[in-house]
Amino acid sequence: MKTYDLAITAVFVALVVTLGYAFIFLPNVEAVTATVFISGFLLGKKRGSIVGLLGEFIYASLNPYGASMPPLLAAQVASMGLTGLLGGSVGSRYKEKITLSAVLLLRFALWGILLTLIYDVATCAGFFAFAGFSARQMLASLAVGLPFYAVHLGSNAIIFASVVPVLLKKALDRKLLREREYR
Repeated sequence: MKTYDLAITAVFVALVVTLGYAFIFLPNVEAVTATVFISGFLLGKKRGSIVGLLGEFIYASLNPYGASMPPLLAAQVASMGLTGLLGGSVGSRYKEKITLSAVLLLRFALWGILLTLIYDVATCAGFFAFAGFSARQMLASLAVGLPFYAVHLGSNAIIFASVVPVLLKKALDRKLLREREYR
């Protein structure tokens, strides 16, 4: 990896960690997923995955509420690595421009919902593995958590439909990142 590539990747990792801390006071509202997705979209699958893996590992390990236990940490890190990979896959379809059409905004909202759902399911599985819950305890925990999952899914759908496409359009219109040679 060239120095420039390494620097841009490190900036995205730092942005993931910083935005994680910036939104920590809002339960289940976060910008980490969107930032990792954007990094994959702009930098490609490999570097997007690296941003997701490293950014989430640092954030989850140094979380002021406490570090995640190993099964939960593994689920968090793997989910964000996948988010960067999928961001890169989606980004490979948009060579030069993004048109902010209703269809595109809906697609991005659905990507946000899908990636958030993957993250929530994986982290629940990681937590349940650590806690040693019975099937009944798992169902009770999921039922109690439904409002939180709804907020997480809804907020990421809004972020992915409103913020992500606008930022990506600006980046592509201004030909940032050396005219997207990083595919």
